[in-house]
Amino acid sequence: MACEGLLTDDILNDCENAMVAGLEVDVLFFNTTDIDRVATTFHATKKTLMTNFALKAGKTGLLIEGIKQVNALKSELVKKEMSQDKWKNTFAGVILQISTDNKERLLEMSQGANLAVVVQLKWKGASSADAFQLAGFDCGLELQTATWASNENDGTWGFELASVEGYEETRPLITILETDYATTLTAFNNKFASA
Repeated sequence: MACEGLLTDDILNDCENAMVAGLEVDVLFFNTTDIDRVATTFHATKKTLMTNFALKAGKTGLLIEGIKQVNALKSELVKKEMSQDKWKNTFAGVILQISTDNKERLLEMSQGANLAVVVQLKWKGASSADAFQLAGFDCGLELQTATWASNENDGTWGFELASVEGYEETRPLITILETDYATTLTAFNNKFASA
């Protein structure tokens, strides 16, 4: 199979469904080792559309609660000279309380946790089919920065997870749509937990 890139269809705009920036407040993190890559499925012809996001038995997502627009997700192209281009995904988040338990989670992230992140967009697309976006599925995201100052940002802790240089993702972001929006929302609310 050839790896040369060919544009295969139109890039259209839906004037009745204009884009809106931002994320819904709650975000889910997943240890990449908890993802069941055999049971996870993709659309037959769309590499960026996941039809079933599966975790290994007994595993669940981990909630990070947010408010307003304190969390953000970004994806950017990384040009490669000697291999196929890749995508750097970055999640910028805020830990709203500096409790002991929350500091323990931050410490775990700093010790090499390899994570995937699922967010729900404010803009959800036609029939809400584009609401849920997954970053870090291929190679994972790792903690890159964490900053706290007692007299800044109301004492909250800002942090950033990102693709590690040289280990970027093979696709920009992955849309998760398990049958329809309602089914996917239920899975999200249940943290995609596996029995």
